[in-house]
This record gives sequence, C-alpha cells and structure tokens, in this order.
Amino acid sequence: MNQTQNQGSDAGPQLDTIKVKKIVVNMGNTYVRLAARDRRKVKRLIEKVIFKKADSAYYWDRWTKEEMQACYMQLLPISQKMANGWRRWASAHLKAGENYCLSINVLMDTLICRRWIEEGID
Repeated sequence: MNQTQNQGSDAGPQLDTIKVKKIVVNMGNTYVRLAARDRRKVKRLIEKVIFKKADSAYYWDRWTKEEMQACYMQLLPISQKMANGWRRWASAHLKAGENYCLSINVLMDTLICRRWIEEGID
C-alpha cells in the first residue's frame, strides 16, 4: 500500500498543544493573582522580547534562547511561578521552532483577557 500522508520537511518536532495550554492556564492563574504593579512589570518584561528595542514589532521575527533566559531572570524577583511558567512555555516553543514574536503577543493577550474575566467574576 502507498502512504497517503506527505511527510515533508515539516515533520520535525511539533508543539505539544495540550502541554502548552496547561502552562498558559497556570500562568494565567498566577498572573491574575499578582498585584497590579507586578502585572504591569510582567507585561513590560515579556513585551520587551516582542518589541526588542524598537517601538514596533514584526511578529514573524524570532526570539532567541538568550532573550528567553534574560526575561526569565528578570521575572524571578517578581514571581517565581510566573518565571517558571515563562521558561516552560518558551522552552516548548523553542523546541518546536515556534519561537515567533506573534506567539508571545498571543500569550500576553491571553493573560490580559484572563485578568478581565477574573475581574468580571469578582
């Protein structure tokens, strides 16, 4: 029998979406429990990876392991749980080759929406 699936060049490591979703949920739980000042710090640090030093971002640019580690080190004093979540989330994206600035932007949007949802319930 012939194989019907095309196993081209994109048959490399895939992003484990269930694992990543669990990480994002845990990060969301941590994010909403932070004080407003700490949430702003987290947002600013993570967005630094997206925007680098410019005022705009090209979302298809890739971020590096060094940028991920620098952000992790800066997140540690704010929240160990948030820093660990960031490290796990970023590592999963790096391994799968999905380390685009757009993915970080989606993460931040998810965290911010999560906070809005939590505020609406309280």
